[in-house]
Amino acid sequence: MSKGFWLVTTTVTNPAFAEYVEAFQPWIASVGGSVFAKDLDSKTVEGKGGKLSVIIEFPSKQAAIDAYNSAKYKELSKLRWANSIDTNITIMDGGVTH
Repeated sequence: MSKGFWLVTTTVTNPAFAEYVEAFQPWIASVGGSVFAKDLDSKTVEGKGGKLSVIIEFPSKQAAIDAYNSAKYKELSKLRWANSIDTNITIMDGGVTH
């Protein structure tokens, strides 16, 4: 089974975003996820994206979907929404199937 990933871009608008990060880190570990890569000053070269880009790895695509749909994440995401704009989250399978 291939890994699953969240591809996240956002623009932080308030220093209180740190509260989201502080709560997010232990939660993501508790659901089997881990931060694979993070860039605080990423460059979107096509389309819309934010300055902060994060790739989060999960054991599977279904685990990534379940984490996103969980009640705990829905509650945590309120902190993100309150302190960032232009957020994009894509959930993808880590396998190459073409």
